[in-house]
Amino acid sequence: MKNITVAKSWSELNDWQKEEISHIYLNSDPENFEGSYLQMIFILFQKKKSFFAKLKLLWLLRNIPISSLEPFARFLLETTNFYSFPEIKGLKKPSDRLGNIIIKHFSVIDTFFDAYDRDKSEINLRRFVASLYRIKDDFDELDLPEVANITDKISIKKMERIALSYKFTRLHIWEKFPIVFPKPPEEKTENELKPIFKKKEQKYMPFEKIIVGLAMDELQPIGKKQDINKTRIYEFLGVLTESIIYHKEKQKAYDKAK
Repeated sequence: MKNITVAKSWSELNDWQKEEISHIYLNSDPENFEGSYLQMIFILFQKKKSFFAKLKLLWLLRNIPISSLEPFARFLLETTNFYSFPEIKGLKKPSDRLGNIIIKHFSVIDTFFDAYDRDKSEINLRRFVASLYRIKDDFDELDLPEVANITDKISIKKMERIALSYKFTRLHIWEKFPIVFPKPPEEKTENELKPIFKKKEQKYMPFEKIIVGLAMDELQPIGKKQDINKTRIYEFLGVLTESIIYHKEKQKAYDKAK
C-alpha cells in the first residue's frame, strides 16, 4: 500500500472524480448505500477515465482486498467540505460557500434546488444550475433564460457536481446557524451506512416567507424588504438568529409576567 497515492479530501479530487462521485451520490438509494459506496471507492482509485486506468484498477482489486482500500475513501462518507463551484465560460460563478450571494438570489436558488432534490428530474437540475450562475455582476431573475442558454450546454454530470457542492454548502449553512435551522431528532438507524447529507436532512423552509417575516419584524433590523433582498446570505442569517433569540426572550418574559 506504500506505493498507492489517492486523494485524501474532496479538494484533492480531480474534475472527473468530482463529477463521477457526485453522480453516484445524488442518484444513490440512501437505504441501500453499500453498492454506491463501492462504486465511489472504484472512482477514487481509478483516478481518470481511460482504458489503462481501468486496467490498473482491475489489477489493484485482484491483488488488494477491498477492505484494505476502503479506509482511504472514508472522507467521502464522513466529510462534506466540498463548497466550490466550477467556472462556466461566459458566466459569473458563486464564491465558495456562497459567500457573495444576496438573500434574494439565495431564495431563488434554494427554491429551484429543493424542486430538484425532491424529484431528481433533469429539467429541475437545469433550472437550479441556471439560477446559481449570473451573467452580470448583480443578480436579476430576468437574466435566467440567457444564463440557461449557456448552462444547458454543460454535461449533466457537471451539473450534478454543482448540485452536490450546493447541497454540502446548504449543510454548512444549517450547521453554522442552528437557531434558524434546528437539527431534526436523531434517527435510531444512525449507525447504518448512509451518505452523510441523508442523516441531516431538514424540512424545507421557503426563504421568501422568511424574508417577508423579517421585513415585518417590529424592529426591522435590516430594513424594508428591498433592503433585505440586497443583504448577503450570511449577514441575513446572522441578523435572523439575533431576531429569533430576541423574540424568544421576549416571550419568556411575557410568560413569566402572567
